[in-house]
Amino acid sequence: MEYFQKANAIYNTKDYSRAIALYRKAAEMKDNEASALYNTAVCFIHLKEYAKAIPIFHSAIALRPESKYFFNLAYCYAMCVNKQKALYYFNTAWTLNNEDEDCEKAINLLLKSYRIAP
Repeated sequence: MEYFQKANAIYNTKDYSRAIALYRKAAEMKDNEASALYNTAVCFIHLKEYAKAIPIFHSAIALRPESKYFFNLAYCYAMCVNKQKALYYFNTAWTLNNEDEDCEKAINLLLKSYRIAP
């Protein structure tokens, strides 16, 4: 069985630390590299290690610039309290998929946080 498939099976058991190791091996072996990187970063989100996920999302995006990759990158920036980068990447995600209602909601929440109360 390929590393990527093994990692997916482990991910489904919610053993994110073990899944990370297998996804990293899959990426190293070029076994679904972009997806392996993306899934590695998602595991870090589940572990609430957002700062660790950010550079991995950037690597995945370099290989495959998909809306959901940008969305999750933006989410990590939001969780790291970097509103400017979060807004930038949520907007990028929404540009790629303007039907994503969650993305639109995230953008609106961030924009509201910039507004000054009267």
